[in-house]
Amino acid sequence: MRNLIKASTVAILVIGGSVVAVPAYAADLTCSGDLGSQTITGNLIVDGGVDCILGGATVEGDIIVGEDGWLDATSVTVTGDVIATDAYGVSLDGTSVAGDISSYSEGTRGGFLYVTDLEVGGEVAAGGIDVEVTDSSITGSLTTQAASYVDVVRTSVGGDVSIDGSDYGVSVGGAVVKGSVTVSGSSRDVLIGADADGAADAFANSIGGDLNLTDNTANLRVAATTVYGALTLDGNTPAAALGTGVFAGSITGDHTGDAPAQPADGDQSVVVTVPEQADGEFTWSIEGTSRLVDLGIAEEMLDHYYADGEIVPIRIQDTRAGNPEWSLTAQVSDFTAGGEAVSSKYLGWTPEVLETEGSAIAGAAIPSGFDSGDGLSVARTLATADEGHERGSSLVSADLELKLPLDTPRGTYTATITLTALS
Repeated sequence: MRNLIKASTVAILVIGGSVVAVPAYAADLTCSGDLGSQTITGNLIVDGGVDCILGGATVEGDIIVGEDGWLDATSVTVTGDVIATDAYGVSLDGTSVAGDISSYSEGTRGGFLYVTDLEVGGEVAAGGIDVEVTDSSITGSLTTQAASYVDVVRTSVGGDVSIDGSDYGVSVGGAVVKGSVTVSGSSRDVLIGADADGAADAFANSIGGDLNLTDNTANLRVAATTVYGALTLDGNTPAAALGTGVFAGSITGDHTGDAPAQPADGDQSVVVTVPEQADGEFTWSIEGTSRLVDLGIAEEMLDHYYADGEIVPIRIQDTRAGNPEWSLTAQVSDFTAGGEAVSSKYLGWTPEVLETEGSAIAGAAIPSGFDSGDGLSVARTLATADEGHERGSSLVSADLELKLPLDTPRGTYTATITLTALS
């Protein structure tokens, strides 16, 4: 991977700070298009056939989505409910909904409800649509009726889970449910902690109450699931197939596979879900609002002109899996003033690490070419990190030292530092 950042090295720039107010709406707001990170103190209305996009928004009320409306919300905070009727779709990807989420489509099935990385203070209820709930927590219950399909993945539910009449399948993996789970009337794969062949899912289920599987006409598989109450199997065709890792306080009904073991009496279970490590990213940015470095007016010494300063610090963050090694190098263009050009070899530096939570290591000091060598006219290392470094961020900088020959023509000279990250 190779990326560049450029910054002017000899100039003066002053940028005044300012405070930008985030608009707040004191009444209900009708959404159309991209509202970004607005704050709405009333309800947010998505009219029929309208697309509404939110990013980092706060809604101090309810969100109401009309027929064929589409809500795409990321990092949203809602203090009320989210209500959708016959909507094209609702996608909520973080952060929280304090109330309930309700999305129903009457008559012909259509639409979707995607809930990801969300804290729900109330209940989630949906019907006649596709339902996916992933990496979320629901304080109340989760209920679906006649949903197309239902996926509940790595999600905790404080109440009960009830899934009825899903024609295109049900998958429950990594669910932690304090109440009971009921799956009934489904006519496609019903997979509880298992894949379609019955192998145990890496994300096991823990159910504090009962697991009821009734009247399903599907490939019904149960594995990697602990039921602290009763496992009830009734009217399923074919019979439920039990795989490895199934525990239950008791079991009734027809099944194939081994009978589940019983959880030990008096024990308490501590459940935690470890997700797959994200790919992460390697990022760096100039710290501050200015990309200009002013070395001031060079001072005449015995046999040269002298000036010094320091580069604008660079923030480096590496969250990639495996914490691979990286390096940040720099090369400086020739200094120019009008028609005059002076070699950048006369510029040297001493790198330093200002913050080292990411295990950054400063590069070697490079003297001005006035003393020896090529200075920064060739690529030099500002900082590196070894493989397996810490995952925190590092802040790196460098003290600059410029020594110019006394016969350098007068002028205000400018050069460019090009930073290159390699990994």
